[in-house]
Amino acid sequence: MQHAFHIMQRLFLICFVLAVIGILLAGGWLAGLCVLAAAGWMVRRRVIIPHFTLWLLIGGFLLRLWVVLELNPPIISDFALLFEASQSLLAGDLSFQKVAYFSLWAYQSVFVTWQAMLLAVWNNPLILKLVNALLSAGTVCLIYRLARDHVRESAAQAAMLLLTAFPFALTLPTVLTNQIASAFFLTLGAWLLVCRDGTRLGFWRFPLAGLALQAGNLLRSEGIILLVAALAYAVFAVLRRPETAKRILCGMAALLVVYGAVGAGADAAVRASGLNAHGTANCFPGWKFITGLNFDTGGSYSTEDWTRLVPTFDQDFQPTEETYALQDALISERLSAGPEALLLHAVHKVQVLWCDDALNWAFGHLQLRDWLTLIYDNIRQMDRLLFYAALLLAAFGLYRPRRTLAPAAYLPLFVVFAAFCAFLLIEVQPRYAYLPQLFLFCGASLGLDRLMGKEEDHAENLDRRALL
Repeated sequence: MQHAFHIMQRLFLICFVLAVIGILLAGGWLAGLCVLAAAGWMVRRRVIIPHFTLWLLIGGFLLRLWVVLELNPPIISDFALLFEASQSLLAGDLSFQKVAYFSLWAYQSVFVTWQAMLLAVWNNPLILKLVNALLSAGTVCLIYRLARDHVRESAAQAAMLLLTAFPFALTLPTVLTNQIASAFFLTLGAWLLVCRDGTRLGFWRFPLAGLALQAGNLLRSEGIILLVAALAYAVFAVLRRPETAKRILCGMAALLVVYGAVGAGADAAVRASGLNAHGTANCFPGWKFITGLNFDTGGSYSTEDWTRLVPTFDQDFQPTEETYALQDALISERLSAGPEALLLHAVHKVQVLWCDDALNWAFGHLQLRDWLTLIYDNIRQMDRLLFYAALLLAAFGLYRPRRTLAPAAYLPLFVVFAAFCAFLLIEVQPRYAYLPQLFLFCGASLGLDRLMGKEEDHAENLDRRALL
């Protein structure tokens, strides 16, 4: 009888587990919980995969390659304008610069050139997606190298498992966006600045970081976020070890000089080549603030605002005195709405940028039905589950009652916080969170490391061996 009891006990366990799996699958939670469980298992078992950077690059690229070949979203919105301009440049036609989009936001000419260079090798959108896939996988490797300086190896690897499986970052290479190439160079700049991998570079790490950061900024104007994070890191480093003040201050000065010089050189080159008469300038920066303060759209793009502004531009699509007068009137009107309205608007913007997924860019063209709907629901839930898990792990990892983190360990979360503050003022879309979310998963490794508890004196000595 006892034998029969044990058989029935195991049978019920299997049946109940299958019921739980069915519920989680139907609710969309199964895939996300499986990834989190795998990361938790790696942390608790202290699993370390040898040659992980290489496997991360190869596996990450192959996974993205599969996604790129499976998903083929249409080229729409700003991506279509940029792609068509790249084709025009490839054919020697520079007339695209006279379009309002490129006249007002001339800095997009650099990304147009980037795409045209790749299309010159193979004139097919697929090459742009393949490069996106490679750079996206490479960015995850750089994030991993940053994380492993401050946490134990299994915690860093578990965090990268979460980032590799993060659906938004995994599927964005299918979209012809400037975010991926820009994020790679911006992350490269952060890696050069603070990662122990570059200790042999000595002082050269600072100017090289400035070069990488400006390269990323020229592809997409998000360099200011990394610059603010780098300056915050420098302040923390000097406060923690005043004896390094001269080296840190001279290094940051070199970084800023190179950053500015490369930016000025690129601007002059774009003008001299005839690519764009306005160089790499943003001829109407106020637009981002106008849309960012639009209560009706939650800080997103506003067709109504654009329609009101277009008649005020001159024949070359440049802002006029009338444009600036309308801009000032709109911004002033919205800022005077009162503290309560502005606070509620800020909450709505946070919801749009951080709480919504951006998977529609990769999946929006699909006709979802039957099992595809169930799979997509699981992917969306996994996306949000992994994001919130990374968010909580990063916050948990910052609290160190018995240890002081090295200033370099804060850099990824400085990036997240700088982006959070910046987007409270300017236009938001869910996909704009791509760059800070990458660094958020680096911060999540701190939380995973804390979950491991103490292991001899290894964790205590990590920050003593880390760079400032």
